[in-house]
Amino acid sequence: MLINEAQSLNLTRKHFTLIAEVIGQVHDKDNREELVFDIGGLLMASHPRFDGDKFASKVEEVHSDCWADGLHIERRARKGV
Repeated sequence: MLINEAQSLNLTRKHFTLIAEVIGQVHDKDNREELVFDIGGLLMASHPRFDGDKFASKVEEVHSDCWADGLHIERRARKGV
């Protein structure tokens, strides 16, 4: 997606939070960090008030909550994934 296309989407904090929550569920640290860097860079270029540090912190917060005590594995087992 080009930056000008991303700008035309008029993304809000709710969108950024949702994206961070999805990325936070990625278990592999290298993949998660790459997504934060790549998508965060696009979001930063698309919105003047986007805060990359807050975005990265939210991703890690979600990741910690998601994978704590095997919770994510239990959810996946219930869904049959």
